[in-house]
Amino acid sequence: MLMLRSIFTYAALLLIIIIAGCSSGRKVFVEHDYSYETNFKDYSSYTFLECERDTNNLCTEIYEAIRRQMQVRGYKLTAEKPTLLVNYGIFYDNLRYQGYMQPVIKNWVDTENDGFRYEPIKYALDKGTLIVSLIDAESDQVVWRGYASGIFKGVENSNNHYRSVVRRIFDQYPLFAKGYDPRRYSEAVGR
Repeated sequence: MLMLRSIFTYAALLLIIIIAGCSSGRKVFVEHDYSYETNFKDYSSYTFLECERDTNNLCTEIYEAIRRQMQVRGYKLTAEKPTLLVNYGIFYDNLRYQGYMQPVIKNWVDTENDGFRYEPIKYALDKGTLIVSLIDAESDQVVWRGYASGIFKGVENSNNHYRSVVRRIFDQYPLFAKGYDPRRYSEAVGR
């Protein structure tokens, strides 16, 4: 009987640890929207617009994280005739946001199916929202927007918290720059 009680206690403790681990991974909500009128295969370079708010060098940290994500995808940072403009803002209060239910962007880019429709969805985003926008430099139209809310949760637990948040946002943008082959890049790095 004592052994059965020990096993039950151990199983309950294990279940609590698993549930706690799962819930801590859900602290930051991440989503994205994009324009169906965009040929994402034409973009190869970018430049930054200024951060909308800077508090405690947070914009600098996020700038560097975005720059790394764009570099990994083969985009060149340039001030002369970029094809994309990168804008980002940090919102400190709760935010109501109009997003869209859409197919995964990679599926849409591969098929370019004109039959897809935008399905509006309203979000109530938690305090601490980071919004990253990719803007077509020629038309000044937002072509992709990724966002994460609750970014101030768990900051004290990680030295690379904001880098991780930006990576999670860019996980929603699995596209590469025009003419960029990530396999060639990884082969060159491996040498």
